[in-house]
Amino acid sequence: MNKKFRTVGHLTLSIFLALLLFFYATTTNYKNSESSASNNESETYVHTLSGVPIDIEYDTNKYFISGFSSTVAVELRGSNRVLLQRESDESTRTFQVIADLRELTDGTQTVTLQLANLPAGVSATLAPDAITVKIGKKVSQSLAVEGVIYSNQLASGYSVSKVTVDVSSVKVTTDEETMAKIDHVEAVAVDISNLDSNYSGTAKLQAVDSDGNALPVVLSETEANIQVVVTQKNKE
Repeated sequence: MNKKFRTVGHLTLSIFLALLLFFYATTTNYKNSESSASNNESETYVHTLSGVPIDIEYDTNKYFISGFSSTVAVELRGSNRVLLQRESDESTRTFQVIADLRELTDGTQTVTLQLANLPAGVSATLAPDAITVKIGKKVSQSLAVEGVIYSNQLASGYSVSKVTVDVSSVKVTTDEETMAKIDHVEAVAVDISNLDSNYSGTAKLQAVDSDGNALPVVLSETEANIQVVVTQKNKE
């Protein structure tokens, strides 16, 4: 009889231990799964974008702006990889980087960049987070165009006898201060060197000061056709 009770006791203990091990294993697996899911949910992805355009808001009828960076680097962070990829793609993104100048006046100003339409679940950092811009009263004027060939574009022993361009004048738009610095508008053939024969091609138009430095302006035309006649200097 005692032997029978001992057998039942051993069987009961074995079942109890088996159940205990089963519940322990199940609980451990559940906790591991829960921890893994939690880690996946909290994983953060990072995309760094360069050359993101800045939308500048200002009174275009009243002011002319210059001297500013037109793009910015943006670091996007989020746990939703699909959403982050959408915002990284220029063709599908919804966010904008904005520089609001509408409350600023004439002069060189520093404005903090703003983010608009950034989706929930995505954060962003801008570099830089502000830009400097020159704001001036907008003016326009019609100025004559001069064809120019620089001496360092000619071959040794040659000189320019005639330069003609097919654009006689252009409308120049800039701020008042810059307009006062303009010496002339020139048409320059930028793709020639060591010129030793007549030339016909495309010239770039630019407004320059008395030292030949290009100035920040908007021209009604940016290119012209240029014809250059060169002659060889008399040899002594």
